[in-house]
Amino acid sequence: MKISCPKCRAEIATSDINVGTDVALCRVCGNTFRLSEVLSNGNPILSSLLSSFAPPSGPVDLNSPPAGAWYEPAGDGFTAGATTRSWLALFLVPFTCVWAGGSMFGIYGTQIIKGHFSLAPSLFGIPFLIGSIFLVSVCAMSVAGRVTVSVHGDRLAVFTGVGPFGLTRIANLSEFKSAREDWGFGSMNSNRQSRVIRLEGSRAMAFGSALNTERRYFLLAAVQSALSGSSRSSVFISR
Repeated sequence: MKISCPKCRAEIATSDINVGTDVALCRVCGNTFRLSEVLSNGNPILSSLLSSFAPPSGPVDLNSPPAGAWYEPAGDGFTAGATTRSWLALFLVPFTCVWAGGSMFGIYGTQIIKGHFSLAPSLFGIPFLIGSIFLVSVCAMSVAGRVTVSVHGDRLAVFTGVGPFGLTRIANLSEFKSAREDWGFGSMNSNRQSRVIRLEGSRAMAFGSALNTERRYFLLAAVQSALSGSSRSSVFISR
C-alpha cells in the first residue's frame, strides 16, 4: 500500500513510517502526520485498529483500565487481565472458514463421504490440517481470548487462553527482578516475533503477544507495580 503526504502528495518511503508511534515523515516537505488519519480516511474501525498500536503516554492508572482490561486489588495482591479481542477477527474468521473449511473438506471430507481412505492425499493434507488448527486457535483468541495476571503474596500466575481452556504458568514473584516490553515469541505467533511482556530474573517468562499495545502496557504496569512493591495506583512504565 502506497502512503502519500497529505500536504504535498509525495510518496512516503517505508523507512519513514513508524507504525508503533503512528507517525510518518515526508522528506520532500518536512511534514509529519499521523499514519492512522491518512489510512483510515474516515473509517472508524480502521482508525481504532491503527491507534491500538500506538504506545500510551504518561503514567498508567491501574484504577482506570483501558477498554477491554480490568484490575481487581486484593489484600495480598491483585488480579489484572485484558481481552485479546481484535478487529482482525472480522477478516480472520471468514478467511479461516473458507480456507480451513475448503481444504479440510476437499482432502478429508470427500474421503469420509466415499467411505474410502487414501494414504497419499491424507498425508498431503497434514500441513493443511496443522495450518487449520493454528488459524482456528488464532480466531478463538481474537474473538474471545484473554490474558490474566494474578499476584497473591509471592505467587504469580499468568493465564492465556479462551474461557477455561488455555495455558497457566505459575512462578514465584521473587524469581523476577524486572519486567519490560520486548520482542519475543508469543503463543499465537510461534513462527514470528511480536511485542511481549518479558519478566527477567533467576528465570524468564514472556507473555501478552496477542494483546494490543494499550492493554499490554496496562498489564506491564500492573506487573511492575508488584515487582516494586508499590501500592500506588499510577505507575510510570519502565521500558
